[in-house]
Amino acid sequence: MAQRSIFVQTPLVEQQQTSIVYRWLRYFFSDDVSRNNRQVIALQQRAVWIGIALILQALNEIDHAWYFPFLMPFGSLIPLALIGGSFICIWMAFRPARTEQRVHNASSYPNRWQRTILTLTLLLTIPGVILFGRSVVMSFMEPQFSNDGTSLDTNAAILLVQGRNPYTDSNIIDLARRFPIQPNWTTPLRVGQFAGRLDYPTMTELQSALDTSFKAGSAPEFEAKVSYPALSFLTLVPFVLLGNYNVLPFYVLSYLALIALAWKITHPQLRPWVLLLGLANIPMWSSAVGGNLDIFYILLIVLVWLLRDRRWTSSLCLGLAIASKQPAWLFAPFYMIMVWRHYGLKEAIYRALIAGSLGLAINLPFIIWNPQAWLAGVLAPVADPMFPMGVGIIGLSITHLLPYLPSWLYTALEGSAMLLALAWYWRICRSCPEAAMLLAVVPLFFAWRSLPSYFYCAAFPLFILMLARLKPSASSMSTAANTDESQSHTNIGLRAWT
Repeated sequence: MAQRSIFVQTPLVEQQQTSIVYRWLRYFFSDDVSRNNRQVIALQQRAVWIGIALILQALNEIDHAWYFPFLMPFGSLIPLALIGGSFICIWMAFRPARTEQRVHNASSYPNRWQRTILTLTLLLTIPGVILFGRSVVMSFMEPQFSNDGTSLDTNAAILLVQGRNPYTDSNIIDLARRFPIQPNWTTPLRVGQFAGRLDYPTMTELQSALDTSFKAGSAPEFEAKVSYPALSFLTLVPFVLLGNYNVLPFYVLSYLALIALAWKITHPQLRPWVLLLGLANIPMWSSAVGGNLDIFYILLIVLVWLLRDRRWTSSLCLGLAIASKQPAWLFAPFYMIMVWRHYGLKEAIYRALIAGSLGLAINLPFIIWNPQAWLAGVLAPVADPMFPMGVGIIGLSITHLLPYLPSWLYTALEGSAMLLALAWYWRICRSCPEAAMLLAVVPLFFAWRSLPSYFYCAAFPLFILMLARLKPSASSMSTAANTDESQSHTNIGLRAWT
């Protein structure tokens, strides 16, 4: 009788555990695998690939100094593989799937590897929540930005309120006295003490150069220009007018706005994925905490693609984006191709004029004020002698796994990659307009400076644009599907997780 009791209890325990797992998974993997719900299932499957991309990019956030000294010169292969692997995963997320593949995947849905990735992504929300809490706390503290770009933009807003030209009066010495700046938060130049070298200066060398600069009253070794278009600091003027130099809330709210936008446009069955990926997006949280302007311009770019059926709204958002930061310029030709292919060449010309006029109008006062200073500022990222840096192919030379190539060759590789990306987008933009989120930044992987922040704003925004393409008819049909058909297909979905 005791043995019989054990045999009776064991299936009950297994059934209870299966029920718990089922209730947890059904928030992310629909148990309705009927034909009317296939679009939702397909997007849930694609969300898994976005989760892998975020995991790989989050691993790249681990301080390279922890393992580079032990793997030199092969340490650069790790970030190269992580970022390259994330590109592949993002591509897998938006690539068209054959009908027979979709049918097969739905019948064995979800697979074990998909459930594993979901679990790992859920674990990634723990540091995501910590970063969110940290950003909230830091928003009420004294300003402390981990990149000189945000400090320079905030200082530019201060100068503008004082009636001074930010593009001519920006000074690294005054900046360091106003904001706490660590040596590794600066952008060193290959001039002065660093002339004639390619290897990035050490912390000791940077600190020594800063100390010397304070004594001499000039710092030629450090980038001091306002290196972005005017909207980068015009958005921070309200903070300065209120006497608050901590502009971190602006960037945190920009990312929260991106998540809120995704929530609003998303089918209810996919909203758990929006919250999950939004919280687990460690790279973008790190950018928000660091006050990175990429968060703001990518919000505008997402709006550009979401509102592409509206000429004026979409074009004005693009104008604001190109008036804020140079990486947004890379999206402009992809947008023109998309408009051309969907709405015609004349419409693309109209929108180019609208976006270009707005971007020019925002910057025009500063161009008139001092055209040479404005041009030197916006071209500084490509014209000033900056050190090679990044996670792309340049990383192989930084660790001396490969010798340094001439800088013009990296530019040629970047340009060739951009031409190939544009040609590919011309072919697929009708079926995958959201592919621009990836294709516009991939060429930077071959650049002289391929900072990881360039690539962190691709995965989650691309997923948002994919969600927006869910046809309303399919959504309503899936919710209105009769109970008998849903019940018959539920057993198929249960097989995978029992």
